[in-house]
Amino acid sequence: MKTKFSQNKFPIRARIPSWIGSILFHLCVLILVLLCFRFFPEPPTAPGDRLASGGIVLKKDSGDKNVYVDGNNNEFDENTPNIADNIDPNIATAPTLEKMLDGNLSETDLSQNLPETIGTHTASRQSVQVFSALNSGNTKIGGDQFPALGNGKSGAKTLKVFGTEGTGNSFVFVFDRSDSMNERAERPIRAAKTVLIQSIDSLENLHRFNIIFYNDKFSAWQQQRKMMEATDQNKENAKRFVEGITPFGGTRHLEPLLEAVKHRPDVIFFLTDGDEHDALSAGDLDKIARDNSFRSQINVIQFGVGTNRESNFLQKLAANNRGQYSYVNVLDFL
Repeated sequence: MKTKFSQNKFPIRARIPSWIGSILFHLCVLILVLLCFRFFPEPPTAPGDRLASGGIVLKKDSGDKNVYVDGNNNEFDENTPNIADNIDPNIATAPTLEKMLDGNLSETDLSQNLPETIGTHTASRQSVQVFSALNSGNTKIGGDQFPALGNGKSGAKTLKVFGTEGTGNSFVFVFDRSDSMNERAERPIRAAKTVLIQSIDSLENLHRFNIIFYNDKFSAWQQQRKMMEATDQNKENAKRFVEGITPFGGTRHLEPLLEAVKHRPDVIFFLTDGDEHDALSAGDLDKIARDNSFRSQINVIQFGVGTNRESNFLQKLAANNRGQYSYVNVLDFL
């Protein structure tokens, strides 16, 4: 007996259409080409070679020479100098704007030429003026001449108050208003107000400040340790506050000084006509230094009558807080 076998005993394998295989093959080839372009190094350029940009120009018949007109209707010929030929070679090695704004300037960077007049108010203003400077500068940058791009703080202001000097962006003025400031025909309080108003007027918008007057208690122009920007309106309001102050009462230094350091300003100008009779104790001086964790500079101005009336505790107050001390004879005031 013969057994019949079906023709479908062994299954037929499925075949992938040829057009799909072709697509997959060409796709693999395309990926390989793209990878080759990505990792293929750029051809070296010879010294003096430079990159150029292209564009469309129109040729204009102008007698003996060919004149061309670009898309901005600017005319030029074959003799027009290439802008790149006129670039100062020093610009190529000038410090970048990012390095300037970050303050990461090396000695080589500081040897480059830039003008002293570059502004320091905002980064956007710097970017415009720095790039202008790269085309025309003849002087050097760094340090006090260029604080934002050198070693100083951006836009820092140096104030001079009765022989003391402080540099920063934020200031607190702590001025004595005790009854003794009215003596000598009110010369002490009038001189103090005049210099304080002049200092406020010299500030710019990017600076911040507050004012504290004190006797037995203190009174701040802005409460809750608020530092105000030195806008024209704020300066006018501050000057009205100063002009309205009248001296009276006794003298207590500690609380207004502690309030001032809590503002965390760059500089505090402390003015008083106090002497050893109302001196700060050694413990008071230590507390002020401890609370001054921000390390604000405290400059101390002492008003007195005659010469050689310096108070030791006021000199220590300045020395303990990186400050300067100045004695002022009120008899010198007009």
